[in-house]
Amino acid sequence: MKIIVIGYGRVGSQFVKKVDKQAHQVVVIDKERSVLERGAPPEGVRFVYGNAIDEDLLRDAGAESVDIMLALTRDENTNLMLAQIARVIFNVPRVVAIVYDPDRESYFHEAGIETLAITATGADLLTAGLTGAAIKSIASARTLRPAPATAPRVGQRALEAHDGSFYVLVVGGGLVGYYLARSLMKSGHEVTIIERNRNTYNMISQQIDCPVVLGEGSSVEVLDHAGAARADILCSVTNHDDDNLISCQMAKFRFGVPKTIARVKNPKNETVMRRLGVDITVSATAMMFNVVRNLVPQATVFSVANLASCPGGVLEFRVTERSKLVGKKAKSLVLPPGCKIISIVRGGESLTPTDSTVFQTGDTLLSFAPQAQEAAVRELLLKS
Repeated sequence: MKIIVIGYGRVGSQFVKKVDKQAHQVVVIDKERSVLERGAPPEGVRFVYGNAIDEDLLRDAGAESVDIMLALTRDENTNLMLAQIARVIFNVPRVVAIVYDPDRESYFHEAGIETLAITATGADLLTAGLTGAAIKSIASARTLRPAPATAPRVGQRALEAHDGSFYVLVVGGGLVGYYLARSLMKSGHEVTIIERNRNTYNMISQQIDCPVVLGEGSSVEVLDHAGAARADILCSVTNHDDDNLISCQMAKFRFGVPKTIARVKNPKNETVMRRLGVDITVSATAMMFNVVRNLVPQATVFSVANLASCPGGVLEFRVTERSKLVGKKAKSLVLPPGCKIISIVRGGESLTPTDSTVFQTGDTLLSFAPQAQEAAVRELLLKS
């Protein structure tokens, strides 16, 4: 079997030592090069350096054809995010993640993720799990059991403003969370901040006139204490994508919070997090990149807007005299599935395109494209 082990700590390293390398192909991923190099690497094991919360890195490691993925890092939220990426994006038949909080296990079991308590015998349990019966079940799982399209959900409350205001939980009391909370309060909303760092907690507790809860924003106990059962919106704005994802998921799964918003540092995680149940993602990196890209004079395709209601956006393409589209009918422009030219601006007027519409120099095309297809649409229009 093909096995990916993420995290080369106590459990991961012991598992790699014990597993039969003749019977299994093993790939180890760890973001700390020093951890992987601290001893002589076992023969027959491939080592990959980097942050595994990256689709491209997982793909390079062979996630698309792996039989088992073990998420064994020291960070529980990292393990849970990796496990969901494995199941939902790569359709990995068997996924095991180390989880410390038993209150959260059941929600992820529903998504086909096995959990492992971190004990001294963890590596032995994993190794023992690679039995003939397990191999047979994994083989059948790859062909018979598709991964769920999304993470499991529970019934959610409707998002309804109370006297024009919402109750908002802000996870993360750093600068982003602090100024977000202040702005929300000025607009008349009720706010509670959740912050896990005691020093930050002590500081903002003295600086802002709203409740501040000390604890992990993805903990069921902490969310319950903060009043998640009546919250309308949860905004998770920590510096870690995995923490933001799991906080949003627990708010939805356990407490039925109607709307969740996550700050995303790695723009590539936006699509993943939306697919895993986050309603709205906000990436300052992606926004800045679009601003810079749109300022480049040679660029003729511009990002006009990202849509909050779905993972997609509107692109603007200006037809120049050099464009191969000039004189051609709209039906000749074959866009990727799910993409569409929604409007043509010509002479200050907006036209609804039909198959017989002929493109002219000076036309501005507005195209809708799902986030995953934006790059393909951009490339197609630039070559047209």
